Parts: sequence; structure tokens; C-alpha cells
Amino acid sequence: MIRTDRPRPHHFGMIRRLFAFVLVGVVASAGLVASSPHRGTAGTAGQPAALDVLFIGNSLIGTRTATGEDTPDVVCRLARATGRTVRGTKVIRYGHTLQRTWDEGPARAALSGSTRYDYILLQEYSTLVATAPARATATLLRTYAPALSRSLKPGGRIVLFKNWALADPAPFASRAQNVAAINAGYDSLAAALPLPAVVAPISDEFEAVLARGGSGSLIDPDGKHPTGRAVYLDAITLYGIFFGRSPRDLPDLYLPPAEAARLRGAAAAALGF
Repeated sequence: MIRTDRPRPHHFGMIRRLFAFVLVGVVASAGLVASSPHRGTAGTAGQPAALDVLFIGNSLIGTRTATGEDTPDVVCRLARATGRTVRGTKVIRYGHTLQRTWDEGPARAALSGSTRYDYILLQEYSTLVATAPARATATLLRTYAPALSRSLKPGGRIVLFKNWALADPAPFASRAQNVAAINAGYDSLAAALPLPAVVAPISDEFEAVLARGGSGSLIDPDGKHPTGRAVYLDAITLYGIFFGRSPRDLPDLYLPPAEAARLRGAAAAALGF
């Protein structure tokens, strides 16, 4: 009988460990190491990364805080404050769906392939993914996907900005039903997109924060748009995705320290840090 448990040379274990170490390095360099579905992979400790990011959306990312900054601006400011760089390109059209922004030209121009990006963020019309998922899917797959493919850098990712439920849940009977439709819609979009994608869990964070403090802290009295607190929450979440790092230690910027810390905790939890 042939034995398979015979003693091995002393150096066999060292060779096996070395092989495993090299294999992990190769897999990691290919972007295949398992990670949270909400995290990005850019940036390593001690090596500030410069990222090219395209933001396409409407007023939900274009609303400005009291400092005059919208969500992409705050992301760039956070990067500067931590010794990093985000070179942001904005295509923001208030009240537009992604399809309309494409049809009118600005998104198509930004995705011509002449510029390539580490991350391309897509923020759809506020209620479309929940109320008309087939329409949202058609826009993503038929209109955007070919252009996204030619505009991503190697190793780049698409970020689907998961919109929050508005104050009025109509046409759903309750906010809970609205949130369930949002979750199902974005899960379906991410699964259908034939490109590396991550869902920015903005809606999840809103629900966690609103459960403790009511909608007034994040949603403007108009029932739709983000307050300055919400813009900060969105920005620290995107920072965590873009750089693959926890937002827990980011600067407070324009918010009181205790409030900023609570929002950072909610973002870190949603991202899996």
C-alpha cells in the first residue's frame, strides 16, 4: 500500500508557505481577493493614490452644502485632507435621468474613450430604479455599458450610487416597501452589469441614521434633496469605496465633531469596516 502521509523534508513547509504567499500576491494584483461588495481596491498604506473619477448624476449628488460644495467636491476635499488626490470630472444635470443626460450629449462626451477613469459613478433619477427597474436596466446595459467598458482603466470599477427613499414613499404604501424595492433594484443592476461594479450603500446608511434621528437630519424639507449632513455622509462613503479605507478617521470638515463621528460610524459599518 502506498502511503500518502509519509514524513516530508523539513523545508517542505517553508516552500509551501512561500508558494501561498506568492499566489496571494498574484491574485491580489489581479483584483481577485475577496472583499466587501461595497469597498473599492485603490490605494495602499503609505502610498497616496491619485484617482481619476467621473461623476454622472443629478441633483442628489449636485446639491451644494452651505460651504458651496456638492458631493464630488467634498470627496475631493477629503482626499486632499488625507494626502490623496481625486481628479474629479462632473456631469451633473438636475432633474435628469441617466438616459436623458446621455441623449443630450454630456455623458456621451465624457465616455467617448478619450479619457479613462479609475471609477465611474452613476447616479440615476431619484425613484427610477425602484419604480421602473426594467427601464433603469435598459439604460445601464444598452446605453451606458459599451461606453463604460471603453472608458474604464484596467482594474477600474463602476460605482452605482444607491439612492435613498424620499420622504414620500409613493407609489409604495410604506417606506419599508420603498426601501425593499430600492434594494432589489440595485442588486439586480449590479448583477446584470457585465463590468466590475460596486454599489455605494447610501440608502442603507440613510435608513440606519433615520431610524435614530428622523428624516430631518438628512433629507431637506422638500422631501427629496440631501442636507449638508447627507452630502458629508455620501462623500465619506465614496471616499471609503474609492480608496478601500475606513472612513472612521476622516476629518469633520463643516460638521460638529460628534455628529460627523456618528455619520462616519454609519458609513464604516455599511462598507464593512
